[in-house]
Amino acid sequence: MEESSRRARLARHAVTGAILGAMCAIVAQVLGVQQLLRLYDVALFLPAALLGALIGITRLRPLLWIGAGLLALLSIAIGYTPLVRYLASPLIRRDALPARVDAIAALSMGVTPDGMMRSQTLDRFLSGLDLARRGLAPAIMVSREHRTLHGRAFSDSADLERIATMAAGSVAVSFVDSIFTTRTEALRMKSIAERNGWRTIAVVTSPLHTRRACATFEAVGFKVVCVPAAVRDSGLLPESDAEHRLQSFQWVLYETFATDSYRRRGWIR
Repeated sequence: MEESSRRARLARHAVTGAILGAMCAIVAQVLGVQQLLRLYDVALFLPAALLGALIGITRLRPLLWIGAGLLALLSIAIGYTPLVRYLASPLIRRDALPARVDAIAALSMGVTPDGMMRSQTLDRFLSGLDLARRGLAPAIMVSREHRTLHGRAFSDSADLERIATMAAGSVAVSFVDSIFTTRTEALRMKSIAERNGWRTIAVVTSPLHTRRACATFEAVGFKVVCVPAAVRDSGLLPESDAEHRLQSFQWVLYETFATDSYRRRGWIR
């Protein structure tokens, strides 16, 4: 009887641990931890549940409750307070616009498996085209991406070209290939700029990406005017809802670590 009771108690602790572990993984995904680890979909859920079950049957089980509680409190603070706006502020750079620059660089933000540009790429491209339409520069460089997933190649080229046709005749659009990081983006655009004699460019990217991106372009030799793109549902406005604040925090977390990585590699100062 005592052995049966002990087994039932261990099973109960294991199930509770598994649930808490899975919940921690879910909240970590919402906060952007999986993005930092370059893990997508629900890759951490099952391992976290198994680890939680193992911890649950040991004396360390209170750590699961503490971890879950801290993650829950952090999520509430991010979703329902202005915290993310203060955390985002050091990552945003906005320079005064001059009357003219040599060219505009609209940076990319990945491609979807169905060959479409991601929404932030569209925001950046449209913001760059708007600046060109207002006479800031006669040319715009746009990154396009090519990826392979499960043996199938896909690209956002056609999607980008559809948007580019809207500016046909009013601005020269140059597409930039072989983009993998902001660093390679800067180097590819530098080679195009040198062929055209462009020295000063306006770098247009998402607000939270501006400081790192503009520093990267400056490090390869550009004179940069930094322009945050108009991003829909940025999560940085006082009127933003909890969902978009949490999404914004994901990028705050990513950019904080990415900036540190670029500094350690000597790609920015």
